[in-house]
Amino acid sequence: MKRLSILIITLLCLSGIYAQSIKLGYVNTDRILLDSNEAAEISRLFNLDRQNWTNQVREMDTNIQQMERDFEIRRLSISEASKRELQAKIDAKKQEAGRLLEEYFGEGGRAELRYRELIDPLTKKIHDIITKIAVDENYTMILDVSMGVVLYATPSIDITDQILQELNKDTIKPAPDPNLDTPAFPDPKDPFGGGSKDGFNDGFNDGFGFDNKAPEFKP
Repeated sequence: MKRLSILIITLLCLSGIYAQSIKLGYVNTDRILLDSNEAAEISRLFNLDRQNWTNQVREMDTNIQQMERDFEIRRLSISEASKRELQAKIDAKKQEAGRLLEEYFGEGGRAELRYRELIDPLTKKIHDIITKIAVDENYTMILDVSMGVVLYATPSIDITDQILQELNKDTIKPAPDPNLDTPAFPDPKDPFGGGSKDGFNDGFNDGFGFDNKAPEFKP
């Protein structure tokens, strides 16, 4: 609501001062990312890395489960010293797996850094394209309807397709990889329909399922 209030105040001020010269436009950055060729390639590259990291964690988890099964089979026939030794190896393996999970998928981990490495140049490119169009075509303001603060706008001022045309120029969307477990992009939200529970979104949603991390590992 705070963002909406600021936006309303800004527009009222503009309408009072520049009533004859205001030129407004809007974009839907959710749809830009959904239909961007470069975003599709980023999603493919990111999920290649994520699948590789996930497979490593799963393999280690499988090894731990096998070690635990072997221990249960042997525990009645081995000495207490051997039991302690085997249990210590299992515990060490679990700690190693926990460190690996944190390294890949924890806060500030390799997945997060890789995601930022891939997505940041694209978001800057989108911003630069929007800015250039705004300057070249004398827009007073261009809003992002995916952020949930615009309640209504006529489609005639939607410049999303114009942004996409410039963004996808000289690029090719990668073919889907049937061997890659890649989460699908979500459908772009209705910008004038229901939003998030707090009334707005953060904009530039990545659509890569970044919060859909590796399977939980239980040490």
